[in-house]
Amino acid sequence: MKYLVIGAGGLIGSRFVELSKKGDKILSPTEKKLDITNGTSVAKYFKQNKDKFDVVINFAAYTNVDGAERQRGNKKGIVWRINVDGAKNVAEACQKYGKFLIHISTDFVFPGTKEKPGPYSESAKLPEKMGGIAWYGWTKLVGERKVKNANKYVAIVRTAYPFRAALYKQKLDFARNILSLYDDAKLYPMFADQKMTPVFIDDLVKVLKKIVRLKKGGVYHVVTSDSTTPYEFASYLLEKARGVKGVVKKGSMEDFLKAPGRTPRPSLGVLDSRKTQKILGMRFRTWKQVVNEFVRQLKE
Repeated sequence: MKYLVIGAGGLIGSRFVELSKKGDKILSPTEKKLDITNGTSVAKYFKQNKDKFDVVINFAAYTNVDGAERQRGNKKGIVWRINVDGAKNVAEACQKYGKFLIHISTDFVFPGTKEKPGPYSESAKLPEKMGGIAWYGWTKLVGERKVKNANKYVAIVRTAYPFRAALYKQKLDFARNILSLYDDAKLYPMFADQKMTPVFIDDLVKVLKKIVRLKKGGVYHVVTSDSTTPYEFASYLLEKARGVKGVVKKGSMEDFLKAPGRTPRPSLGVLDSRKTQKILGMRFRTWKQVVNEFVRQLKE
């Protein structure tokens, strides 16, 4: 398969490229060659390179949740330009040239509050108003809508809390951050009242490849088959990776979010992936199974 991978330098995109080098052809332009925030740049790139790829995966996104919140309401800021305008530009180009598109999204498009909790199915209705949703989540939500309106040949893949065993030097993922904090004796209390469905990036890559083979559009949820809490996750991870028990203290996300200036986050933002598993004919692993795999790879 011939791929155009946008955002190939990111946490997920770079792992996709690493695991695809042997059997696929990968086109992964830099931002200078393909600036998705610039419609002219996107149109020019697609026109010049349309015969070099069959499938486009857009991993590109502004994902710093707290950083994004500082631009709340700013439709000229970089967060909106990447997550909304950029997504739309790519979708329009794929539609014009008949390229199958996979657009990566997030659980942050849902509020995940006590009033409107998950689990959210793939067909769950998206909020009409920003309300208590973070600016990052809102831009991703609007981006999804722009993509759907621009392209009828697209798969939107929502995921959450991605982590990988393969080293990524630019930043620590969810699991590696926990290990780093513990190793530096800086581990803070982990939320015991937040529900989440993380994803092991290697598993995500396998699912993306299956979607590409089927070339079936729609909305997919690619996460673990069951949910956990940051407290449970950290406790199990440290037991398996460091051989320690009882070192994680319980924290409260509800109390954390009450403090002034906090960025809204889904506390009950579980993604239900049963429909995705049925459509793809796959069985996703549990969160404990992927932690075991993560630790196994680390030890190798």
